[in-house]
Amino acid sequence: MQHKTIAFIGDSIGRQQFQSLMCMATGGEDSSQVENVGEAYGLIKLPEATRPNDFAYRFTNTNTTILYYWSSSLSDLEPLNKANPDSKIAMRLDRPPAFMRQFLYQLDVLVIDTGNHWSKGKFQEKSVLAD
Repeated sequence: MQHKTIAFIGDSIGRQQFQSLMCMATGGEDSSQVENVGEAYGLIKLPEATRPNDFAYRFTNTNTTILYYWSSSLSDLEPLNKANPDSKIAMRLDRPPAFMRQFLYQLDVLVIDTGNHWSKGKFQEKSVLAD
């Protein structure tokens, strides 16, 4: 996997797979050989967030990048009223998330998952399906 990028895109199951691979690759230890490259992928922790949702790390000795991007539905989400961020949200089932559209061709291995967030009770009341 030298010079390759492995990406996990999906919900908490994908995050757990990402975390397991990172633990196996690092032996569970901090290493100067592992650098945070999240900024290169636009994966930054928002000031109001208690923890980041997304992660990207490069192993400098092999130039291998392993990243995780949170996407519960694997579809693009957009406000119905772009002038009002509190408006209802449309799920664009015809479009993958912007992150995936932007970086897809840079990913050598892509592991996607979703499922738990598709049950009827999991969506917030303000969400609607786009036509």
